[in-house]
Order: sequence, then structure tokens, then C-alpha cells
Amino acid sequence: MKLYPISTSQLQLLESGQFINRVITDFINTGIDPKKDGEFESIFSELQSQSPVYNDALMQVKAKAETETILKLDVIRDQKISTVRRAVSVFEYTDDAAQRMAYQELRSILKKYSAIDKANYEAESLGVDKLVKELKEAKFDAMNLLGLEFHILNLEKANFNFKKMFDSRSSNVISTETFDTKSLRNSIFATYKDLAEYVLLMAKRKKTPFFIETLKAINYGREYYADILAKRAATGTAQ
Repeated sequence: MKLYPISTSQLQLLESGQFINRVITDFINTGIDPKKDGEFESIFSELQSQSPVYNDALMQVKAKAETETILKLDVIRDQKISTVRRAVSVFEYTDDAAQRMAYQELRSILKKYSAIDKANYEAESLGVDKLVKELKEAKFDAMNLLGLEFHILNLEKANFNFKKMFDSRSSNVISTETFDTKSLRNSIFATYKDLAEYVLLMAKRKKTPFFIETLKAINYGREYYADILAKRAATGTAQ
């Protein structure tokens, strides 16, 4: 009997929370009553009590990272709006009659959305959708006549990317509570280490179904995440 080898320090931040959640879930799914061993129950209860706080800390980290990504995607979107405006302005002094009509048509549409990049996130997303639609359907086949399809499609793509990230973000509001994530991680994994080593020791000494089955449950998660780490190392993916 042994613990399946794994370096938990190599787990990515969000993975570490999932790892602990799995430890708890896998044991509960065995149907074993933790009260059958007082020491085990005490350590397991401590792990359970630490888990929600640690998960909150991880979600705050994730939400902050997503907020930074959303800001970057909004900047990219605003840049694409500016690019479309500049591309249209190139034809301001054209001598070609057809191009001049196309320019005036697109300029009129863009004027309606002159403040679109100053609007709030949701309003800008909706506004860009409408702007793209009007530009594509503009009279005189203006978009194609002025060769603007590439720029307008880029704007449409930038808006799609923003909306996708914004709609799937973890939280609308990041908690004002500040977590010491590093300290919480160290603490919860110290508790996990105590639990795993205690179960291994008792499984070797007592050889009772309680500890043998619990050891199996603990090893399920260890093996699963050890495989993830091994595949990541093999492909050279960043930790």
C-alpha cells in the first residue's frame, strides 16, 4: 500500500482547488462514515471547512484575471472601430463619383455611432452589432466598393470575442474581501498532507476496510492529476 506519487506544488492555482474538491467528493462517494475514526473525522472536517474559503480566494483570482482580459478585449475592439473610421476617411477626397457616394453613405452611418466606443460594455456590444449590420447592408454596396470588408469583419470578430468573454466571466463583481491565496494554499495542503499520510499509516497498520477504501479514494484523485501533470510536462505546457 502506498500513496500514488504526485507533486501537488506543480498544480496550477485553479487545479489545486479542484484537487481538494475531488478529495472531499471521492471520500463522500464511498459512503464511509467518517465518525468511525475520530482522528480521521477531525482532519477531514478541517479540510472541508478550509475548502470554501480557498475556493472563494481562487474565484477572486480568476475574476481579476478575467477582468484584465475583458479590458484588453475592449481596447482591441475600440481599435477596430477606429480602424474602420480611418479606412472610410481615406475616400473623403476621392474623385470617383461612385466611391464618393459610398463614402458619404458610410460616413453617415459612422456618425450615428460616433460615441459608441465611450458607451458601457453592454451598450457598446449591442451598438457594434448594429453598426456592423448597417455597414454591411449600406447602399451602393459601399463596403465592398471601398474594399472595407476585411476591416469590418475584424471589428465583428473583436466584438464577438469580447462578448464571449464578458458573458462567461466568473463574477460580475469581485469581492472587496482580500484573500492571502498563497497562505490559504499552504494551509489547506498541509491539512491534506496530514490526512493522506494518516490514512496511509492506518491502512498499513490496521488494514481495515475503512482505511483501505479511503486510501483508494484518495489515490483516485492523485492519479488523475498526476496524469495531467505528466502530459503537461511531456508537451512542455507552462505550469
